[in-house]
Amino acid sequence: MNYRRRRRRHGAGNSSLRPDFSYRAALDSIALSRRNPRMPLEQAARLSGTTVASVRRHAASALTYRAGRWQAKAYDTLPRAMRFLTERGYVKVTTRDSHDASLIGEYNNAIRDYLQPPHPTKGLKEFEGESIISDGREYVFVTDPGTINRLARAGVIYFMDLYADGGP
Repeated sequence: MNYRRRRRRHGAGNSSLRPDFSYRAALDSIALSRRNPRMPLEQAARLSGTTVASVRRHAASALTYRAGRWQAKAYDTLPRAMRFLTERGYVKVTTRDSHDASLIGEYNNAIRDYLQPPHPTKGLKEFEGESIISDGREYVFVTDPGTINRLARAGVIYFMDLYADGGP
């Protein structure tokens, strides 16, 4: 009999989940590398649960090769589907600007800090009147303590993941 060998692809059952996780892990390792400039990308990738090869595959435009090692650039235009808090709850926004992504992350940190007693509003004041633009639409940062308290009591605000489900 003539049998053909079949090659089995790794992760065949998880094909819809793997790319999303790999992309998020690549973004996470780049962010970690930016926050800690002396940390090698290899270590940032390991801490993010991925490899440098995967980071290069998913986010090559955010990297540069200097002095014999890979480093994260100060800025990138990789698309990121992120959760953004509005007066009605979270919406999914796609940002193609690492500065906007960092701003959304800092805003979420300010909300988390505000929701912890003694409820400091200093962090929220930095975002008063600020907004981002995504897909031609403007999204204004919610800074009103009453609105944030209402959303928190309704159980809308959570901090498990900054990225929205489904990729960009």
